[in-house]
Amino acid sequence: MRFLLTLIAFGMIAIPALMMLAREELPRGRRIGRALVVFLAPAIALGAIQSVPELDGRALSYPNAWTMLRLVLSGLALILPWCLYVWFTARR
Repeated sequence: MRFLLTLIAFGMIAIPALMMLAREELPRGRRIGRALVVFLAPAIALGAIQSVPELDGRALSYPNAWTMLRLVLSGLALILPWCLYVWFTARR
């Protein structure tokens, strides 16, 4: 079950990055750069969660509030690649 959830989470991150890489109207360097931003943004967000002791589960005051904030930020990290994909592909 853990493997399936990990596969789903990786797919939610990898699919928008691969879709960004497949766009042909942009130069190759710009496509690769944007795909890397889309792919690495959740890792940076989750790394920020792990670097704050309260968000890492070691909160001494208000542990329930910190746990809820950690869950919200983790969920947002999985939605972030799709938001970045839409933002990068928007016509200006």
